[in-house]
Amino acid sequence: MMGECAPNSQFSTVAVEMNIVAQEKVDKARVVQSRIFKKTNIRMSTADILIEMGAITPSQRDTILGVLNEIESQTEIQPTTPDAHQKKKPKSPAKNTDNTLDISVSRNKLTVSVLYYGEFPATDLDINKVKTMLHAEGIVHGIADDEKIRDFLNADFCVGEPWTIATGTAPTPDAPGEIVYHFDKDPMKIGTVTEDGLMDWKDRGALPQVKAGDLLAEIIPGPTGKEGMDVYGKKIPTPKSDETRLRLKCGNGTRRSEDRMQAFAEASGIPKISMTGVISVVSTLTINGDVSLETGHVTFNGHIEVTGTIEKGYRVKGQSLRANEIRSAEIDIDEDIIAINGIFGAAIRCGGNLKAGHINNTTIVAGGDIAVKKEIIDSIIEANGRCLINDGTILSSTIFAKMGITTMDVGTKAASPSKLTVGINQPLEREMASTKDQIQTTKSTCENLPTQLKDLEAQSDRVNTRLGEVAQEQDRCMVQHRLLQEKVEAGLLEKEGPEAEKLQKTIADLKVKQDAYDADVANLMEEDEAIGQQIAALKKKVVENAEALEKLKTHLDHLTEQKKTDKGLAVVKVGGVIFPGNTIIGPHSKIVIKEGLKRLSIAETNKPDQSGAKKWRFALAPYH
Repeated sequence: MMGECAPNSQFSTVAVEMNIVAQEKVDKARVVQSRIFKKTNIRMSTADILIEMGAITPSQRDTILGVLNEIESQTEIQPTTPDAHQKKKPKSPAKNTDNTLDISVSRNKLTVSVLYYGEFPATDLDINKVKTMLHAEGIVHGIADDEKIRDFLNADFCVGEPWTIATGTAPTPDAPGEIVYHFDKDPMKIGTVTEDGLMDWKDRGALPQVKAGDLLAEIIPGPTGKEGMDVYGKKIPTPKSDETRLRLKCGNGTRRSEDRMQAFAEASGIPKISMTGVISVVSTLTINGDVSLETGHVTFNGHIEVTGTIEKGYRVKGQSLRANEIRSAEIDIDEDIIAINGIFGAAIRCGGNLKAGHINNTTIVAGGDIAVKKEIIDSIIEANGRCLINDGTILSSTIFAKMGITTMDVGTKAASPSKLTVGINQPLEREMASTKDQIQTTKSTCENLPTQLKDLEAQSDRVNTRLGEVAQEQDRCMVQHRLLQEKVEAGLLEKEGPEAEKLQKTIADLKVKQDAYDADVANLMEEDEAIGQQIAALKKKVVENAEALEKLKTHLDHLTEQKKTDKGLAVVKVGGVIFPGNTIIGPHSKIVIKEGLKRLSIAETNKPDQSGAKKWRFALAPYH
């Protein structure tokens, strides 16, 4: 990983100095690093731990590494003096002749240097004469500015040494492109750092998964190069890049685009890249060994093949699963599950059929059949198909099997009794019960809403009544105001005396009263508007609840009809012995076994019994 390219201490120091991460985050990362090393003997880089903690991003990591690389290059690369110039014989007097200017052009025609033979400052040369000499040699591009030439002639620098007076423009080659991958090429982590800085060793991160047609990788061309120009003003063509042309290597489950610049998935699965750069999509996830600390939790939208054991505490989610053994794990599979040796202490949801060597202390909900080779012990099993233990035993378990149970033995003399429910669609029963609860809740709400609506409407009536009363008071104030205004216009306020004072006080009192009425009206109107909004919302809720109630009733009717046609098979077949105390439950009746019985079929029926009575019961018949 990139974070391992630089020493941890240097990386941390630069990261803090650049204000990318706080020192306390670095300290926490070092604590986590130490814990990882003690547990796994793997030294995870500080950079990768900081990324897992969310303290820095991959882009910030790359920025820090760039700074470190620059520091390293500056300390390792020593300055050299290249043989940059090829001397050219002067067309003026020979070298070492006083007051002459020697002009030399490099082999690549990109650099012109001059060496002055004479005493400084050069009184026999000026800027124009120097330029004339250059132009006479055909040098027209990249000449230094006048101020630099003047400084050279004044001996401000390069006394007795060659000075670069003109520089051409070097061509820029096409920059190499890069391959951008749209999936994680190295998804398996040591673990995931939690918010408190601890490591969850079981959570190794999700495997990347793609669907058919997803873009897997693409070639991003580099910037186009530019032409150059030599000191003679001639163009220098863009050189061809020495980089080998990038090529996307596509393997199984992938295809290239017509322009060969992109790679796409042809099937759903896990995208992978080999050591030689070949991209492929694997529709089956094969784990050679156990699902354990090495793999972490597994989530894959396809078939999962585990040659070892799914160990305690790990989660597996996928389309189908085949494993050697499952132990105290959480399994969520949409289709079939096969556990060759067996299942112990697990919690399993299986959308299809399940096969196992044995099942012990496990909870299973399966959409199809459950077939077990040896025994089911201390477990809760629900199968929407059959439960088959042809050569095995059911001990101390609760089993629901819509299409019946076939087993060798049920119980022992010492085992706790089992409860076997057959002929009932348990998912359908749960959905019906849930729908009935929702109907009851919605019905109660519908019954309470009219009362709430009535209370709000009464409250609105009271507010409107009060609003009318205040409006009348406002009208009276307005009449009084007009009368007082007539007195003011008649000039009564201009006269001194008790009558003018009384008029002035009456006007002030009226103003206070009118302001109070205005405030009351504003408050009452605001209150009435709020009540109106509540009434509108409540009326909408009445309609919505009525519609919801109808939908729930319709759904319950549909489930009821489905129950009538979706018949199960209420039968338990025992090839060996069923011991006393075990209970068998059907859609309409149940039976508790009173004594040990051998090789029989126990089926629910409503056929008339020996006395001619017709009622639902479990009847015993020979096993076949």
